[in-house]
Amino acid sequence: MSQIAEAGFNYTELGPYGYYPPDRELLDQELQRRNLAVVAGFLFQPLHEPDSEKKILEMADQTSALLSTLGARFLVLIDHISEERMSTAGIKDAAVRLDSERLRFMIELIRRVAAIARRYGVMPVLHQHAGCYLEFEDELEEVLSALDPGLVGICVDTGHMAYAGIDAVRFYERHHARVKYLHFKDINPVVHRRVVENRIPFLEAVSQRIFCPLGKGVTDWRALRDALSQKKFDGYATIEQDVDPTDPSDPLTDARSSLNYLRSIGF
Repeated sequence: MSQIAEAGFNYTELGPYGYYPPDRELLDQELQRRNLAVVAGFLFQPLHEPDSEKKILEMADQTSALLSTLGARFLVLIDHISEERMSTAGIKDAAVRLDSERLRFMIELIRRVAAIARRYGVMPVLHQHAGCYLEFEDELEEVLSALDPGLVGICVDTGHMAYAGIDAVRFYERHHARVKYLHFKDINPVVHRRVVENRIPFLEAVSQRIFCPLGKGVTDWRALRDALSQKKFDGYATIEQDVDPTDPSDPLTDARSSLNYLRSIGF
């Protein structure tokens, strides 16, 4: 938290429930000490897996309740990575898809989780992610078309979209009315090309530092800036950089570099 504030940020996400202490009073105290506020939290669970239904609904309730007491705005919904899909991350033609029954289950579970978040006054937003069953553009579009836009919004993650071959700027322009929140992230084009060509699994790609500070990867930040401006987006985005926690890294320097880059081009 101290490094987030030191890097120049005013907001943070909670991460998964329990990453920061769920004690509301303690958490609020620590945030205030650093002049930070919480903007979102996320539910990163196997939304495609019926055996996880009860746990997911309980976690949705716990997370939404905590977000609400902290004045946070968004619950980000992400299908968890799976061994089957991590092995073909970024490779659309090789990916095994959900059968119709499990797809229907996932859509209905997203509806139920979204309804829980709404009861707490928190906006649920769906997040596409590499190495899961909601990765490629056709998968995302199919699920979004089955969900009421008034119930479930969208969180655009520029890095995960690039990983899956989705043009984040065009996607935003097409769905701008439904995009309530963004994750700003970038990927290294050299590493991306290598991991796709060699079918390197997702977590190994993270270890190979596929994700990089903003401005050093493939995302067209100026085009995104212009699209957000044109559509009069006035909401929030969180800067992210996925890393292997066992790999030496300098998150403070990277976070500061990413934020400074965005400011330098007019964000």
